[in-house]
Amino acid sequence: MLFDLPDFEKEPKKQGKPDNMWTRARDSDPLRFVKKARSRPDLPQFYYHSNFCEMLDFVSEKYAHILHDKGLALAEDFYALPHKAQCLYVRFAGRKGRVFDIAKLDYAEIGDLTTPLDSLRGAGFATSLRKDDFGDYLMALTKPKLTSLLSEHVPLRHYKKSWKKDALVDVAREHITFTPDLIAPQIAVQDRVEVLQYYLYLYFGKIETNLQNFTLRDLGVVKTPDFKSDYEARFDEASQARAAYFYARALHDFKTGAAQDTARLIDSLAAWPKPQCEVSGAGRDKLLQKLGGLSERMGDIDTALTLYGQTDAPLCNERVIRLRYARADIALQDHDWVKTRLEQLIDAPGSDEEHVFASDFYVRKFDKKRTSLVTDILRQGQIIKLDEAHKNRPERAAQNYFTQRGYSVFRTENGLWKSLFGLLLWDELFDERAQIHNGFERIPSSLKSRTFYQDYEARIEAKLALLATPQDALKAALRTTAQNFGTRNGVFRWNHAGLEAIRALLDHAPDGALAAILRAMAQDYRRMKDGFPDLMRVKDGALDFVEIKARGDVIRRNQLTRIQQLQSAGFKTEIGRVEWIIDPDQTYVVVDVETTGGRAGLHRLTEIGAVKMRGGEVVEQW
Repeated sequence: MLFDLPDFEKEPKKQGKPDNMWTRARDSDPLRFVKKARSRPDLPQFYYHSNFCEMLDFVSEKYAHILHDKGLALAEDFYALPHKAQCLYVRFAGRKGRVFDIAKLDYAEIGDLTTPLDSLRGAGFATSLRKDDFGDYLMALTKPKLTSLLSEHVPLRHYKKSWKKDALVDVAREHITFTPDLIAPQIAVQDRVEVLQYYLYLYFGKIETNLQNFTLRDLGVVKTPDFKSDYEARFDEASQARAAYFYARALHDFKTGAAQDTARLIDSLAAWPKPQCEVSGAGRDKLLQKLGGLSERMGDIDTALTLYGQTDAPLCNERVIRLRYARADIALQDHDWVKTRLEQLIDAPGSDEEHVFASDFYVRKFDKKRTSLVTDILRQGQIIKLDEAHKNRPERAAQNYFTQRGYSVFRTENGLWKSLFGLLLWDELFDERAQIHNGFERIPSSLKSRTFYQDYEARIEAKLALLATPQDALKAALRTTAQNFGTRNGVFRWNHAGLEAIRALLDHAPDGALAAILRAMAQDYRRMKDGFPDLMRVKDGALDFVEIKARGDVIRRNQLTRIQQLQSAGFKTEIGRVEWIIDPDQTYVVVDVETTGGRAGLHRLTEIGAVKMRGGEVVEQW
């Protein structure tokens, strides 16, 4: 089996592809970019066991200060098992669900599973099915077996065999009382799952249910760049790790769990752990936002307000203000509260987006301004009339429109800014001090926790000073390219970096404008990494940005904020409002065919004719 190389290693699909700075940089080291056919490597027999042990050893070493509770001694207990029992547990951990029919499992390298399973049961790594596991057991059944079980215990009036499996499981849980004799003796349940998932969270920094990433790495499908020779723990204290895991787990369960689980989560609000670090704080804010939104959709506004009110996160603040203003005609104190709260957020906003919202909402509701900021910006934008043949790709059509009018146009969006940010600050992002916590991570956690700028302030400012001389900044970007081209990272993709666009931006940006935007990205990358305009135009030495909006395409809050930030920094930025028309000069082709009949399997084409039309005239025919 052959694997596709990354895009930046592929040969051009078309001959005569225009030369550019990327291809010249690539071709300067031809041996590095020779495309070779690579076959799938043969994995060792116990590769999955080795990967599991790699994860266990890493977590046990890096997080020893966190795993001091006896119930978390997973590695110690695991290594006390016989080797085949270890392998069976890892096989369990790699499968979907936690209930297994041993009679259906066949692992040649383990052989008979009876003895290994007994070892797992004796050490608490597996158990027989209990009442609390009955729901998992039902989900593990095939639909035919589930309907067979229902037919034995539940009258047909309560369900239909054509129902989806989830609905049938709900019926079974409601009408079938669990007793041990319902379960075949060969059914086993994986135990200590919660502890294992905690280990995986400590390793990956997110909820993972298996070690698939290790396997993809071994197969060569996923490359793991070695930014560092050693990695540090992402949490300093056990309380930080437990709180962060709680919110990551709750968000995962919110997406995948049942309605009753979500209800229990809301009811337990008072018992939620207090955030101990940026990671758990961000997780708590996101969870409150999700649960508040669900409560709104269900019409429970009081619960939504309670949830939103637990945090000062910008999106939650906005929802509280909007909800309380909506009922201000019922409660006058809500009207006064909203006015005061908006004034507070205008004076001390939590983010640029929050300032935009608070300022706009205040002038519309309390200064009686008739139009919103979004409407004002849309009205100021130019109208671009494009042929409706391009409805599915307005940005590409707008690019062609401006090119025909003498502009040099680049499709930029977020890629341009992230590429310049990554190329200029590569050494600060990925040096030995970078907060990267395992070999799979491609972005330092300091960008997410908003500590990157303060950690490297002097070095970042020195790099930003290079922007005052475009040639110096371009040399720094080219130096990063020559030394690191193709290294996978989480900031930008090399084939999207666009050095030609970067050079145009460096050459034509207003004084100090680039430094202002990149500094803001370094200070709050999580909020600044997206929302940038679609197109960058250059004409007669002047540069500007255009966000393309067709009818029905709304301006998102981050896009509005980014437009204002670019304008404040000195960049001319506007909205391009697309109006679809039938362009009489649009070229199109009319095709006519003759056949021996209308059935594809029996009839054939006999004639094809085509004429190319432009402006109502035939310009070519075939």
